Amino acid sequence: MNPSPLWLAILALAASAGAATPGSTPFVPAEASAQPASPAPPTLDARPPAGAVVLFDGQHLDAWAKKAGKEWLKADGPAHWKLVGDGAVEVVPGADSIITHRQFGDCHLHLEFRTLGAPTNSGVYLQARYEVNINETFGRSDGPANGGLDNCTPKGTAPRARASRPPLAWQTLDIDFRAPRFDAAGRKIAPARATVVLNGVVLYDEQELSPPSGAAGRLGEAPRGPLLLQEHGMPVQFRNVWLVEK
Repeated sequence: MNPSPLWLAILALAASAGAATPGSTPFVPAEASAQPASPAPPTLDARPPAGAVVLFDGQHLDAWAKKAGKEWLKADGPAHWKLVGDGAVEVVPGADSIITHRQFGDCHLHLEFRTLGAPTNSGVYLQARYEVNINETFGRSDGPANGGLDNCTPKGTAPRARASRPPLAWQTLDIDFRAPRFDAAGRKIAPARATVVLNGVVLYDEQELSPPSGAAGRLGEAPRGPLLLQEHGMPVQFRNVWLVEK
C-alpha cells in the first residue's frame, strides 16, 4: 500500500529536520482539504441511554481529574485539558493524563475521538490499567493498528482488522469490559475480558486480557478502577464519553 499524503509530508519534514527515528518525528497537523471521504460509523453521535454515567458531554470536565504523575490511581487536582468546539476536549501536551473520579468494574463504554495529525499516540485505559491504543495509521498496513489492546494481550494478538478513519474525522470506540474476578481471599479466579469495536468493526471479541504490562503493570489488577484518557505529548480530541455499568 502506498503511503498516504500525510505520511509523505511527515517523512519530508522529518528528513529536513534530520530526524532519524520514529520517536523524533515531529508532529504534523492534518489538512482538512487533503482527507478522503469516509462513511460515518454506526454509533457516531450515539446518545447515552437511561441510567448511563455521562463522563463528558462537551460542557465541562467535572467528572475528571489530572492523574498524579506516576500514581495513576490518584487524582492531583482538576484536569487541565482544553474545551474546544464541536463538544470536544483536546489533550494538552505536557498536562498529564486524566482519570475519572469514579471507579468502574464491568461496563459498556462509548467514546468518540479524532486524531489531528501524525504521529499520534494516546489511549483509553480501562481501570487505568488495560490500554486500547489510539494512533494515526490511516492508509497504512505497517505499525500497530488503531484500537489495539497492546499492553494486556500476548505479543502478536493484533486487532483482526484496520478500521481507522482519516485524520480529523470523528471515530467511535465501543467497548464491553468484564473486570477480573477474585475470590474472598483476593486471589484472581477469572481474567478480565474485552470486546472492542472501532468505527463499527469488531477488533476483538471477548478477548481474554493478561495482567497489564509497561507503566500500568505496577498497579496490579483489581475489581474496579478509574477510566484514564492518555496524554502522550500529542494533541488528540475526545467527545461524547459515557458508560453503562453492568
